[in-house]
Amino acid sequence: MFDTVSSLFHTILLDPVWTLFPNSEGGAEVLLALGFIVLTLILLMFNRKTRWPIAVVYLIAVLYFTLLVRTAGAERSALLTPFHTIRNAIGWDGWFVIISKLNFYQLIANVLLFVPFGYLLPTLFRFAKRWYVVLPFGALASLGIELTQYFCRLGLFDIDDVISNTLGALIGFLLYRLLLKK
Repeated sequence: MFDTVSSLFHTILLDPVWTLFPNSEGGAEVLLALGFIVLTLILLMFNRKTRWPIAVVYLIAVLYFTLLVRTAGAERSALLTPFHTIRNAIGWDGWFVIISKLNFYQLIANVLLFVPFGYLLPTLFRFAKRWYVVLPFGALASLGIELTQYFCRLGLFDIDDVISNTLGALIGFLLYRLLLKK
């Protein structure tokens, strides 16, 4: 069943995106993540009754992109130096410079992946109406994903992924606060 769903997902959604952006070096993931975030936020803004179904779909999508599409490798690897991947993605030469498109797109996708998390948490739970509550929950959720990837050999444990996911959760919370005022 999972293979059928995965095949349909690729046929319906990913194949057209890769066809449109064949040389994107990761840009297609950013486009998909951005589209997913915009759709999630629009649905949340206009119909608050759909909060829980959206949260479930979001959770499934995050698990799919971070764990289920990956195949187990032979060894575990971890990158524990903070900002190492970020420094490989962008640099400073009087202005920001993209050093590696692939690392840059992965960085942006990691941030965008957790924007709905930061928006959904205060929408779903009263105790999460403050940034200092959402921030550790975002970090813990990201850490949980990274540890699962590490122990199941599904990818590289990268502390920069935790940092960028947590930043995404904070951005989502700020969007929540901004849209709440309007």
